[in-house]
Amino acid sequence: MSFQENKFPIVLGAVTAVAAGGLIWWGMQSSAAYDTAKSEYDEKVSEIGSLMRSKVAPTSDNLRDKKKAVSDYRGSVESLQKAFDKYRKPKLENTEVNAFSDALLAARKRVGLKFEEAGVSMPAGFFLGLGKYTDKLPQKKNTGLLHFELGAYEELFGRLAEAGPAELLNVHWPDLPEEVGRKYDFAGKSYRSHPIEITFQGSEESLRKFLSSLDDSEEYYYVVRTMRVSNSRSSAPNSKDARFEQPKVEEGPADPFGAGGFVFPDEEEEETPAEGEAPAEEPTEEPAPAAPVASDSGQILKQVLGSEEIKVFLRIDVLQFVDPKPLPKG
Repeated sequence: MSFQENKFPIVLGAVTAVAAGGLIWWGMQSSAAYDTAKSEYDEKVSEIGSLMRSKVAPTSDNLRDKKKAVSDYRGSVESLQKAFDKYRKPKLENTEVNAFSDALLAARKRVGLKFEEAGVSMPAGFFLGLGKYTDKLPQKKNTGLLHFELGAYEELFGRLAEAGPAELLNVHWPDLPEEVGRKYDFAGKSYRSHPIEITFQGSEESLRKFLSSLDDSEEYYYVVRTMRVSNSRSSAPNSKDARFEQPKVEEGPADPFGAGGFVFPDEEEEETPAEGEAPAEEPTEEPAPAAPVASDSGQILKQVLGSEEIKVFLRIDVLQFVDPKPLPKG
């Protein structure tokens, strides 16, 4: 049997064999992929079953830790609230407008006396920043807040006088929202700020003393919001600015016997040379070389620098703490 006579059966058999081999290979690959997917599926099902059988979080340990953390936080908040109780004022009661005017006049007198005793110059017409109420009366509904500010700022100016600056340059007391027809919103706030702006000139020491004294108040809580410091002079210091103390010359006791002194009997007076004779030469001693003067540049700089004054601008808030809200239970 020749190939030509059986060409079709032979080709058909070859194609069938190749197709069968391909099907067998594809089947083997599909079986392996199926086994892998089946294994992954069984693993995920096992994990889900394990999670379903376990206890849902939080566990008792986590719950105990959370309760402790909340309790500690509550204790910290309550301690912080108690720390500010001494600055917390009771409800600010309004007074008659005449009573506030009298209190303002008395406070101005006391502060002015402190500045005068300390030698601090005041701006013309200084009235604690409330000069607008020298020719008009405040509204009665605002007198409670104004009394609070007046007490705080009187103490503030008293501490400034004690610090001893050279001059109080300016004071600005911003209007309360209530003074211009608005209402202050306390929502979500634990305190209210009452700002005042002060500008003065003095030494660095006076600024340090004033800022340090703000922490000593037992009645009001002050916060420095803004501070700007500039030198009162624009040019650099020079040698003419130095001020040195002149050494004091110690003088001995006066000679009671005059310039000539006293000659004892056994001492011979110096003979006065006769007219026309040259005076006797006395042995001369060479002057000892002067000891070198140690230069102390630090002391010289202290005399030249540090004597100029500074200009200080401060925006200070007095905090009015409101009654704390009760903490949520839990």
